[in-house]
Amino acid sequence: MGTEMRTWWRAVVAYPPSWIAIAVVLVLVVAILLLLEPPPLLAFAVIGIGLVAIAAWPIVLSATGTLQRLQFQAPRLPEVSESEVRTLSEELDRLEDPRPAYQLQAIGEKRDNLVAILGSRLEPGELTYERYRSVAQQVYLAVISNLREVAIAKRSVSAIDTDYIDARLAELGAGDAAASLAETTSLQDRRALAATQEAKATYLLAQNESAMTLLDRTSTALADAPIGLAPQDAEAAMEALKELADRAGRYAAA
Repeated sequence: MGTEMRTWWRAVVAYPPSWIAIAVVLVLVVAILLLLEPPPLLAFAVIGIGLVAIAAWPIVLSATGTLQRLQFQAPRLPEVSESEVRTLSEELDRLEDPRPAYQLQAIGEKRDNLVAILGSRLEPGELTYERYRSVAQQVYLAVISNLREVAIAKRSVSAIDTDYIDARLAELGAGDAAASLAETTSLQDRRALAATQEAKATYLLAQNESAMTLLDRTSTALADAPIGLAPQDAEAAMEALKELADRAGRYAAA
């Protein structure tokens, strides 16, 4: 993820004003030919001028900097609806561990804070602004995805009573090992399942904490930057955010 580069002609074709400009030129050429009925030589000249005007459109876009902005555009990422956030919040509130619910609230606040500071330092629509905003949204989506995985992981082992398992294993260890082998194996398997899911949740929550720290670091760096400029330390934090966002979810999918 990050900034996508398009070929110049794809950027021109995808830009709505391009079609308006072409339509205006074609209408003018046709109007001149139909209304004035110029002689053949002049008619060819009018058509030639029209073609030159159309061909010059990308040059105009390039000279104004519009073409570069159109070529290097950050991808538009989806938003998470309020109902989805509310449903996830209710699910996380039911967990014994308070960290997931806190992270859900905090990540939204930190993402919004970064975008607000970004808007006070850079002009919305600029390449750097869009890149920062896109990465911030990508990180937000990654954290939300991680929290969904945490909820699933914890719910999958919520019926496993590890205290009972540990107590029962201690009792079996004090008795006839051969007679209790089957029960011991079963209990150990359940204990391993719980440990695996807890380890997964712990990893994802730690990953979320790293993401929130980097969002704060980027916001602070931008707050200290002159208007219109992105400082080097903000760039470093943003690169770290991109790397973390690209890596997010791989553990859950493994």
